[in-house]
Amino acid sequence: MNRKHYGVITFPTSQAAAAAEAQVKAAGYECRLIPMPEQISAGCGLVLQVSVEQTLDIQKQLRDRQISLEGSYEVWFENRKKFVQKMEG
Repeated sequence: MNRKHYGVITFPTSQAAAAAEAQVKAAGYECRLIPMPEQISAGCGLVLQVSVEQTLDIQKQLRDRQISLEGSYEVWFENRKKFVQKMEG
């Protein structure tokens, strides 16, 4: 997974974040729980870091499995500065 350009999915609770991580890993995707970027104010303080190209597909799969989530964001770095943009989906 690219550490300079990735997607994150936010959750209302840490239990939902942990359930999502287990589900995503079981489906064969690479992911990890990380602290929420300071540019996002939502949820439990943890986000699921995933490949930016797979973010919306993973979000749909989590919704289909009725795992509560709040949204998804694209995160990237330029000149040592972090940028965050909400993704539609």
